[in-house]
Amino acid sequence: MSNELVRAILAIIVGAHGIGHVLFLVPVLGLAAWEQSASSWLLSSGGPTKVVGGIIWAVALIGFVAAAIGIFSESSWWRTLAVVVSFISLAGLALFWDNPPTQPVIAAAIFDVVVLIALLVFKWPPSSVVGP
Repeated sequence: MSNELVRAILAIIVGAHGIGHVLFLVPVLGLAAWEQSASSWLLSSGGPTKVVGGIIWAVALIGFVAAAIGIFSESSWWRTLAVVVSFISLAGLALFWDNPPTQPVIAAAIFDVVVLIALLVFKWPPSSVVGP
């Protein structure tokens, strides 16, 4: 498989994960009543939850999409951004944790952890595939 194809696939996967954060953003803003938690166990309901949740989910969404663009364009900053937004996403998932968690929450958490392990532990993907 060519480096270009691997890079494109990684960019699409990371970008799709970012776009998937809309599943958390829309309910917390009160725009739709999906199965995701719109309330936090730590924050009071209403305004603070909407503001903090809106910021967390918007940053995660935009951050992963930007990281995908960085992967595709072989930019050097995408790895740092992906690590930062993975931690932000995990913090948001913990802050809005609902018991039992829904499948999207579990899938998002697993993806965030996989990104962190791949980038920080295994130093994958190599620069020969995605640039510096």
